[in-house]
Amino acid sequence: MRRKKEIIIIAIIVVAAIILIILPFIINNTSATSKDSNAQSGANNPSIIDNSDDTIIITVYGEITYLPPNSISDDDITNELSFTAIKGITYGEIINRVSTYLTNYSVVDSNFTKKYNDSTKINIKSSCKTIEEPIINTNEGKININTATIDELTTLHGVGEKRANRIIDYISINGEINSFEELKKLLGVSDEIITIIKEKAFL
Repeated sequence: MRRKKEIIIIAIIVVAAIILIILPFIINNTSATSKDSNAQSGANNPSIIDNSDDTIIITVYGEITYLPPNSISDDDITNELSFTAIKGITYGEIINRVSTYLTNYSVVDSNFTKKYNDSTKINIKSSCKTIEEPIINTNEGKININTATIDELTTLHGVGEKRANRIIDYISINGEINSFEELKKLLGVSDEIITIIKEKAFL
C-alpha cells in the first residue's frame, strides 16, 4: 500500500513537471496564433485597427481608391486607408496588403525591404501628369493699338489719319493706353464705334 502511494506521488510530480515545461510553449503558440489571426483579418480588411503593444498603425494615402466596408455607394470612395500591422512590417508587405486599391497610375518605391517599427503614413504618388490646356491667343490677327502705325490705325472703323496721329502722339507723351474707355475719351467717339474697334484691335 505504501509502495502504491509513493508511485502515485512520483507520478503526480512527474506530470506537474511536464506541465510546467510544456505550459510556456502552449502560451507562446496561442499568442502567435492570435497574431496570425489578427494579421489575416487585417489582410482581408485593411481598415481594422488594433492597438496592442506589438502593433503599429499604417496609413496609406494618395493614388489609391479605397471603398470602406459597409459603404452605400461609390461616393464613399476615399484615397486614404489605415490598418494595423506587426512591428517590423516591410514596405513590400504593406504594398501587398493594399495592392487591390492601387490604380494604374500608382507609383511605388523600389525599397521593398524597408521596415517600419513605428506608426507611419505612406504616400502613394501618381504618374499621371496634368495636361496643360493650350493658351489660345484671342488677339491673333488684331491690331495692337499701342504699337500700331498710322496706316494700321486708319484701317479701324471711325479712325482717320487725324485720329490716328492723335493716338500716336498721346502714347508718345503719356505711355500706353490702358483701356477702351480711355481710348473713347481720346478719340471722342461713341460706344458703338468703340465696340466695332474692339473686334479688330486690342490694347
